[in-house]
Amino acid sequence: MKSDALAPIQAAVTEKLKTAGTPPFAVFDFDNTCIVNDVGEATLAFLCQNKLVKNLELLTEGEGGAGDYSERVFRRYYEIFGQGKILEAYVFCARAFAGFTPEAATALAQATLAYEGETLGTDELYGVKIAHGLPVRPQVRQLMEYLSAQGVAIWIVSASSEFAVRAALQHHRLPGQIIGIRNVIKDGILTPLLEEPMSVLTGKPACIKKFIDPNRAPLVGVGDSMNDLPMLETASIKVIVDRGNKLAEEARARGWFLIPGAS
Repeated sequence: MKSDALAPIQAAVTEKLKTAGTPPFAVFDFDNTCIVNDVGEATLAFLCQNKLVKNLELLTEGEGGAGDYSERVFRRYYEIFGQGKILEAYVFCARAFAGFTPEAATALAQATLAYEGETLGTDELYGVKIAHGLPVRPQVRQLMEYLSAQGVAIWIVSASSEFAVRAALQHHRLPGQIIGIRNVIKDGILTPLLEEPMSVLTGKPACIKKFIDPNRAPLVGVGDSMNDLPMLETASIKVIVDRGNKLAEEARARGWFLIPGAS
């Protein structure tokens, strides 16, 4: 990040730290905020492309159109997402991890990251055009490192599977503790049941209260889309990755900080 982009955020953090109490913490969305593209979607694509889906209860008969089960699962996800059903889409994606052990789910996410790499492009799977590549946003990495150096704890609050996000954090050597969507585990196997609250939309503030601190607000909140707005509104300092969308417009109108969206 250029110094002129980071400087006003640094100044705001320095001022707030005088009265923030201890320990202060910051919350970051992950997909399209810390990285370009979506690690949960990428993992689902890898799962379906390699016909590894174990959860045979994702679809009812006829859902997802023609094709084998993995193809139908993939198509159904994009049908849901295309209808703007954000919560339902993230739940569907997380339930695709059902049937794996935690170790196998982690290995699946690691294999996805290796396959995707960090060069941006596009692929086509089952006739659907999808993004390829999962690079870190260097501006956001630098902000994370700056906050960590100031003693601010970093928390990732993501609507993707916690297994996928943890693997991505380790892969990219990013700091932070993780709150993601969590499958209930029974007899060592991930089930389709998901733990509540789920870190999606208004569930993000609920997760902050449950897993981080029930009484204090985040010092800094960082996000990239209107899906992050409920979380951002809890933070004292709001930082937006400028992707030229409605949230960026909202940020300009409200005088929030903007980070260039270019990777």
